[in-house]
Amino acid sequence: MRILFILFFVFNYSFAQTTRFIYQYEFIPDGTLPKVISKEYMFLDVHQKDSQFYSYRNYNVDSTAVAYKKKGLFYMPPNREYINFRIIKNLQNNEVSMITKVNSTVYSVSDGREINWKITNKKSNILGHAVTSAEANFGGRVWTAWFASDIPIQDGPYKFKGLPGIILKVEDDKKNHVFTAIQIIKSKSNEDYPSTENSKPTKQITQQEYKKIYTEYRKDPLKHLRGRYPDQTDTSGNFRTGEQVFRDEEKLFKNKIKKDNNVLEIDLLKI
Repeated sequence: MRILFILFFVFNYSFAQTTRFIYQYEFIPDGTLPKVISKEYMFLDVHQKDSQFYSYRNYNVDSTAVAYKKKGLFYMPPNREYINFRIIKNLQNNEVSMITKVNSTVYSVSDGREINWKITNKKSNILGHAVTSAEANFGGRVWTAWFASDIPIQDGPYKFKGLPGIILKVEDDKKNHVFTAIQIIKSKSNEDYPSTENSKPTKQITQQEYKKIYTEYRKDPLKHLRGRYPDQTDTSGNFRTGEQVFRDEEKLFKNKIKKDNNVLEIDLLKI
């Protein structure tokens, strides 16, 4: 009977166009403030041949931008921080790409690293599914994942994959980054992620190239604008040189980067 159930489940998942796993992502942006936890809802849309993992808020903003553009209207996104990545996995050849923006360039970062999981004998239950734990080192952190073997999809949140069942929860050993599935939805639709200037990559690079670009950006975030700020006079009539304006902007950017010291792949900060 159990074999028939598994075969039925495999058949269902094989022919459903999209299965959406909704995760709550809890993370600590600033390691010096461990009690300040950010939360974001993330979607993992699994199709027959690929999957996409992205922020619900990002999706909302990009969808709204596309809708406004079709009507010939200008759209100003809300002034807030967003999750700056979208993960695309090819489920047939295990290729992983991260769509992310550094400065004004949107990159597609190819990541060929394998995650070497060690399955344990620990068991639990998530969303009514029996799950088993597995451990691995990735991105400079030690991770524990909980996968449901009765959902035969070798995928999971972010870049995590390769276990004999969908990953319903994954967290690092310090609990700085925690992804927990809160809902599973089946759908016959197969929507593409909205194409905008912020979501469509213009350059393909490797993980090694991305680390170099990312590191250089954190050191000098306004390098591309140095010497380009014009002299300005504010509404009160106060004159400021372009160099003064640049230094103030640079200070703001560097302070923001300084507080973003607990990134998911912490080894990106190690030279």
